[in-house]
Amino acid sequence: MKTGQLFGFGVKELSGALDKAFAADAIKDFDKKDEVQCGGCSHQTGSLYVVAETRLHALRRINSRKMGLCANCIAELIAKEGWNIVTKADRF
Repeated sequence: MKTGQLFGFGVKELSGALDKAFAADAIKDFDKKDEVQCGGCSHQTGSLYVVAETRLHALRRINSRKMGLCANCIAELIAKEGWNIVTKADRF
C-alpha cells in the first residue's frame, strides 16, 4: 500500500516556502498574487493541496506544475480513488 501525507499551502506560504526551497528564478508566478491556479480544474484558489511523502517533495511538485489542487479537486480525487485518511493518532 502506497502512503503519503496531505500538505496544504496558502499563497503567501507558497511564495515564502518556494523562495527558500528553490532559486528565485524557479518560482513561477506566486509572488504578488492572492490566488493561484488549480492544477486540476484551472480555477483560481487561495490554497493548493498535494499528496506527497515530504513537505519538500510537495513543494517540488507545485513548483514544477505537476500537482497542486484546490480543496474541491483534492476531495474529488480522494473520493474517486477510495483513499483512506489516517490521522497521526491512528498510526500508533
